[in-house]
Amino acid sequence: MSQSTSSPYHGFKQKLQDFAKGQQGIRNPFVIAAVDPQIEHRVASRLESWASDRKVNSEIPSEMDIQPVRLDELLPQTDVYKLLVDLGGALTDLDGDRTANERVKQTMQDRLAREIVQQIIESELTEEQLESQSCVVLLLNLGSLYPFTRASELLDELDRRNVKSTIGIPFPGNIVSGSLSFFDGESRRYYPAHQIDGRIQEEDLQ
Repeated sequence: MSQSTSSPYHGFKQKLQDFAKGQQGIRNPFVIAAVDPQIEHRVASRLESWASDRKVNSEIPSEMDIQPVRLDELLPQTDVYKLLVDLGGALTDLDGDRTANERVKQTMQDRLAREIVQQIIESELTEEQLESQSCVVLLLNLGSLYPFTRASELLDELDRRNVKSTIGIPFPGNIVSGSLSFFDGESRRYYPAHQIDGRIQEEDLQ
């Protein structure tokens, strides 16, 4: 499913509002917009401002709640991250050991999405927000989790935990033939979220 718009940034915000007002998603009301990785943090800041201006912004329905969640701030609070910090010296010794490095990476991939979503549920959102499609949750600075977890893994975990909120993810990368390319790397099919056409660029923030 896609949407034609002259500005992917505005298209992203509009689709989030459509879902928050009750439009049905492919499986859940999840929206992904590709973002030029160089401006990912600027886009996150703009979206945080959009959320904070909700009460005075006439374009946003009064019943719609917007909750930004900074993934880069949640990452250091996870047990996986703390374990890696504790193992810092030992991991340096594994630089030439591809098998060991792969095991560490796999452990991160297996556990990080679960821990991040657990933190979102326990400390970032109320039970009412978790149960309401009218609550838009913005997962910001996804690039901070690279290469250990991806948008699809977070969305799968949110789905597994039965989160009903509308979820929006600015995705640092590109869309290649309908597949998302994380940091312009290898493209792959993703969780069936609504994808906004195009990529948010510097000029979209003007």
